[in-house]
Amino acid sequence: MRFKKRALALAGVAVAGAMLLAGCSGGGGTTSPSSSSGSGGLQPAFNAAVNGVVNPSTKTGGTLKLLSTNDCDSWDPARTYYGFCWNMQRLFTRQLVGYSKVNGTKFTLAPDLATGLGKHSADNKTWTYTLKSGIKYSDGKTITPADIKYAVGRIFASDVINGGPTFYFTGLINAPAGYKGVYKGGELPDSAVSISGQSITFHLKKPFADFDYLMALPTTAPVPDKVEGGSGFVGGTYTKHPVSSGPFVFSSYTPNKSVVFTRNKYWKQSTDTIRKPLVNEVDFTVDTNPSDIDQKLKAGTADAKANTIIGTTLQAQVLSSPTLKKNADDGAGDSFSYLAVPDTVVTNVHCRLAIAYATNKAGLLQVTGGAAAGVVAGSVTPPGVAGYDPSYDPFPTGKDHTGDVAAAKSELQKCGKPNGFSTNFAYSTPSETGGKLFQTEKAALARVGITLSPKTADGSSYYSTFAGSPANVKSQELGIISAGWGADFPTPYGFYANIANGAAILPTGNSNYSNLNDPTVNQLLDDTGTKWTQDRGLQLNKAIMATGQMLPYSFGKYLYYRNPRMTNVTANFALAFGIYDFVNAGVSG
Repeated sequence: MRFKKRALALAGVAVAGAMLLAGCSGGGGTTSPSSSSGSGGLQPAFNAAVNGVVNPSTKTGGTLKLLSTNDCDSWDPARTYYGFCWNMQRLFTRQLVGYSKVNGTKFTLAPDLATGLGKHSADNKTWTYTLKSGIKYSDGKTITPADIKYAVGRIFASDVINGGPTFYFTGLINAPAGYKGVYKGGELPDSAVSISGQSITFHLKKPFADFDYLMALPTTAPVPDKVEGGSGFVGGTYTKHPVSSGPFVFSSYTPNKSVVFTRNKYWKQSTDTIRKPLVNEVDFTVDTNPSDIDQKLKAGTADAKANTIIGTTLQAQVLSSPTLKKNADDGAGDSFSYLAVPDTVVTNVHCRLAIAYATNKAGLLQVTGGAAAGVVAGSVTPPGVAGYDPSYDPFPTGKDHTGDVAAAKSELQKCGKPNGFSTNFAYSTPSETGGKLFQTEKAALARVGITLSPKTADGSSYYSTFAGSPANVKSQELGIISAGWGADFPTPYGFYANIANGAAILPTGNSNYSNLNDPTVNQLLDDTGTKWTQDRGLQLNKAIMATGQMLPYSFGKYLYYRNPRMTNVTANFALAFGIYDFVNAGVSG
């Protein structure tokens, strides 16, 4: 999942355009929470929300105030892929499966709209779920299996519904060849998705043992076809006013400005074992000035930053002040930050490896927050995912991780560019760190004659039509793309399927920014019927690194701040969502 994004990432989910998932190692101060409050939760302490619940409360009412440096990539559950937007989706959408535990380093799958987890055939090619009865949308209409089937049919309309993790579904579900989705191809046939009473069955092209994880993605949230067509919110414009199946409704929306969520009068706690909302309203406001957001957080006029870490100035203040630090969390998760180097722009592998060796990883980490932001990464697979090996570092950048100039120059000789070459560095705006990343990488590569120029795009479109468009990447010669990613679910497939599989490359909304289409990588990822072991995961790690198209520089730790008035605060750093679990948070005043 992109880090604004998944994303997981996630990213998620990004240093270049708002990092959204927590990183993978601890540090930055004591991580021991204070003693239990006596009611199943913890008093405020540094990192207390990572593995527990801070300020437990049953008090209802009030407004949770969230700030963000940019709008969501989309509020349409089928199209969004920013990690923080997946977290926001928990406010107003439900899926067949969800997560009952969303803090610390482990997530627990649990039924949501369904009565139980999926019942599958022996070969894992058919999966059946039974929908709970009596669950309604925010307009009072009953949610049916047909609405979920329609939502899945939307995913195949790639010319309209793009940007989300669609590859998982279009590559697995047994739709007819050439099926164009519900807008052009009509309803999915029963050979792909069939309905019997309150049950819905998914028929897959190949075995997929982790299908419950796919059902937990926002992508399959039910969409009523009559509402979509009858209210003018058709296809790509559904994001303007999605219909709620969760505890909050999408009450008002001004793009790139604000969203107001109010309570859904048709939502019933008795049908929802995952969400226990407390507040009456959630206000999401876009403020493109990161410093302004940090000032409001410190002053207590906002409750949390919804989309990314706090700025470097506030980071320093938080880590040096016991009063502020006790209201902060720096948790761990399955994510990394990296430089994508598309082979459509930097075509020679040795030129790509020259970039790898010359990169100042220590400098890139420093401008994103230093030790509080993460640790230097030697390879692509982060801790928590099979294949992680802290000793594996095929392109070392020196003991201080500032770059190996001699090795980089040697690679330039091999690629026929002994004096270097020129290319562009892509990052999103507004971003406190994007420009600093560019300047750091520019200075590092200049030592070997590689010249960088900046190319930027607004955060709301960076991953969808800028870095997410292979044609745009090639035409604008985006030789280095700053990105981040977090696991969509905790397996190598859940981490890499959309960023490293050649079959996942899309015309727009593409997450395989590196244009990675390596036969060995593809084969490993396509074997979804084989259980992932450490050895097979490491084989995948090595195959990806050998291409030089994905250059990791850090496994992240991401520092967030919670207003002391927030109650029931827990941090879902490890996977998929990132930051705090806002749907279950309350306020004390």
